[in-house]
Amino acid sequence: MNRVETRRSRLLLAGLVLAHLVYISNQVDRGGSSLLQRWALAVFTPVQGAVAGALHGIASVWTSYADLRGVRRENRRLNERVGELEMQMQQRSQEAAEAHRLREVMGVRDVLPVRTVVAHVVARDGTPWYRTVTLDSGSEDGVRLDAPVLSATGVVGRVIARGPHAARVQLLLDPLSGAGARIERSRIAGVVSGQARTSSGAGGDLVMKYVPMLSDVVVGDVVVTSGLDRIFPSGLLLGRVRFVKTGAGLFKEILVTPSARFDTLEEVMVVTSPPPDDTVVERLK
Repeated sequence: MNRVETRRSRLLLAGLVLAHLVYISNQVDRGGSSLLQRWALAVFTPVQGAVAGALHGIASVWTSYADLRGVRRENRRLNERVGELEMQMQQRSQEAAEAHRLREVMGVRDVLPVRTVVAHVVARDGTPWYRTVTLDSGSEDGVRLDAPVLSATGVVGRVIARGPHAARVQLLLDPLSGAGARIERSRIAGVVSGQARTSSGAGGDLVMKYVPMLSDVVVGDVVVTSGLDRIFPSGLLLGRVRFVKTGAGLFKEILVTPSARFDTLEEVMVVTSPPPDDTVVERLK
């Protein structure tokens, strides 16, 4: 018998003896824990604790991950809801602003002795040489060529082109425009048109032309339509004198700040009937 076989036999014998002792111990110690039980507890309790701890950690991580996903989902839903509410608030704010502007327009419209139709500005052309806006009302709505266009605060311009449901308006700011004008205080007459733009972007004023040098005009004077052009009813507010220059020529140089707010123009009134000869509208001040 070689050494390997001898060692194998001894190990087998030792195993059998150990198993027999464990069996005897288990049979004798009925009142308490058996040797096998104590050995199993000693060996497997730490392992069970480690496994339980690991499983608890995994469960905690999974729970945290699930909670995080839930929080993210809820945050996304809340953000979407906030966006919807902000859009609704913005829409209601715009509707309230439009309603306020329309009330202003309708309040002025009620005192005008002429028929008008309310229109909305849908496009703008602001080139340095030609300044117009496009309205959403046309011939089907009673809009005629050369019809005066007014805002709640003053004269805007006149209709120069029209279609069935649209019209183009030449603004008073256009250097090629013109309206018969009068200094309300002194009754001095002239013509108001747009100021030519310069390279610096100037051109937001009106120019009152053909006012004799010795005429009584001062800064702050109110300028209204004269009615002499047979287009605009007399007495409509054009603006207020902000600059007067007296020189050696025949006429004064007069700049007028327009009363109409051209930069925020949205709703206007288009006159759909010729104004009577004696029209005097002092309401637009």
